[in-house]
Amino acid sequence: PHYMPNYTNLYEITQLQQKIMRYIDYWAHTEKEAIPQKRILEEMKTKDEKDSTVVNALNGLLRLGYIRRAETISNKTFYVMLRRL
Repeated sequence: PHYMPNYTNLYEITQLQQKIMRYIDYWAHTEKEAIPQKRILEEMKTKDEKDSTVVNALNGLLRLGYIRRAETISNKTFYVMLRRL
């Protein structure tokens, strides 16, 4: 019989959260500043993700310590990456 290996996800975060983290990582290296939540939502919309789903994923990443809210003087939400995938 043909053996099928069990695929194990090495991350404790969802596919969507991994996508978000890759985008934040890219942003951090190109823009060198905190990323606005609006940019994450726009980017994930191009990948057919709903805003509410993305916001839930971001809250999960906050809880797990992958990102934190940036300290800004505006009423918009920005994030800073704390750890990489």
